Amino acid sequence: MKNKNSVLRYFGLFLLVVGIILSIKMYVDKAYPTYLFFIISGIGIIQVIASFLSKQMKVSWQIFWALLPIIIGFIYLKL
Repeated sequence: MKNKNSVLRYFGLFLLVVGIILSIKMYVDKAYPTYLFFIISGIGIIQVIASFLSKQMKVSWQIFWALLPIIIGFIYLKL
């Protein structure tokens, strides 16, 4: 049970940290405010919570659920 959904958890933590760092950089640089960084942080929080609440998933499903928001984001930005 110690390694339960660890891929999803660590990817969610990575997104959370990246979102926080980019938000801080935005405020330090006094850049035009964008909420994309808050959305990235929110997706990271949701992934971490989902990794704790869900049953043990196969690694392939964890990778799928970790990369799905990024793929959807790229598709959305291309349209």
